Amino acid sequence: MESGPLRETSFGRLRVLAEREGEPIAEWLEFERNGRAHQHDRWEHVRVLSGEGWIIFGAIRQPVGPGSACSIPPHTSHWMETESRLELVLLYGESVSG
Repeated sequence: MESGPLRETSFGRLRVLAEREGEPIAEWLEFERNGRAHQHDRWEHVRVLSGEGWIIFGAIRQPVGPGSACSIPPHTSHWMETESRLELVLLYGESVSG
């Protein structure tokens, strides 16, 4: 799954898996600590690989675990909270279908 360099972040680690025109379109993330609220101009599609926690977006607090998936609309404040260690892949796109 390696691509770009592994970067330390405020929540754990991040690796860009694929880019288009200099913008990430796929990322691998490992949360060891809770994330902070942010938003994007594109859809964010989340697939949890391992761990348990919550994805908070809009008024929704979605519990997640291995195999869980959700799509976060553009311009929606969201963040991830982890119960222990949460590993996931993010895909960014212009619509629900990518």
